[in-house]
Amino acid sequence: MAFALSSFGGVWPAMLTPLHDDLTPNEAMIDKLVNTFVDLALDGIYLLGSTGHGQALPADTRKAVAARAIKAAAGRLPVMVHVGSVSTAESVALAKHAADCGADAISSVPPIYFPCNADMVFEHYRRIGGATDLPFLIYHIQLASTGFTNAVDYAKRIDAVPNIGGMKFTDHDLYTLSIIRQHVAEHLRIFSGPDQLCCHAALSGACGAIGSFYNMFGPAVRKARAAFVNGDVEAGMRFMPVFARVLYEITSTGNTYAYFRQAMQMRYGVEIGPGAAPNAAFGKPWDEAFIRRTFDGVDAAAGV
Repeated sequence: MAFALSSFGGVWPAMLTPLHDDLTPNEAMIDKLVNTFVDLALDGIYLLGSTGHGQALPADTRKAVAARAIKAAAGRLPVMVHVGSVSTAESVALAKHAADCGADAISSVPPIYFPCNADMVFEHYRRIGGATDLPFLIYHIQLASTGFTNAVDYAKRIDAVPNIGGMKFTDHDLYTLSIIRQHVAEHLRIFSGPDQLCCHAALSGACGAIGSFYNMFGPAVRKARAAFVNGDVEAGMRFMPVFARVLYEITSTGNTYAYFRQAMQMRYGVEIGPGAAPNAAFGKPWDEAFIRRTFDGVDAAAGV
């Protein structure tokens, strides 16, 4: 493992997956996007999660994307590969492939589609976590999705998962994050998921933040969050209302993927392609002047 678990933290984009029109990996654009994140001095890459449409892609495509992105990173940034699938067996296979390619960690959502109780959720995690020697970060969506109502019992079960490295906490309930943080071993790394809570979650024990909009706004978020964590509360207070307003203006339209596609072209010259349906349907084009205003507003609020 190139990067120690203790070094995991900071701002990690949940990387968009560049695809050709036939949904095969666009290797040139994957390379360009990874190199962009390296040049921007971001802290790591979360690959093939919801933002990267991992579960909407065939397993062979996921493997090809993972292999290419890890090769492009070349040890310059840690890469965590999301391996969650409807099938536990497929998740295990994807985990083993990620390890073989040189990933620094793996991650998975709880079981999807089939109703599961807590024992079934943690058996799913046990098999994935035990499939490799990589740190395994589970993907928390909400306590109800795990079959638990008691956060302390949940935290104890988390700590028993093989090779557990931490959690991606994609929930707005920061009280639960605080309880989990207080009842798991200190070596576990907890990343916040909702982009609009990247500073708030640090108060509850998050070591870093993984999010979709960090593809476009990574340096601004990194600067504002680091200032906030280091005691400049006013920097966070200046940044977060502006960032939250921009996110709301984009996501409330239901046309977020179109924004991602145009914004990545305009900001970095990266063509991410059509994405994988259903959550990547390309809708009405955005006004380029609006997109530039979002860049300028968020960057100015962070002072970059």
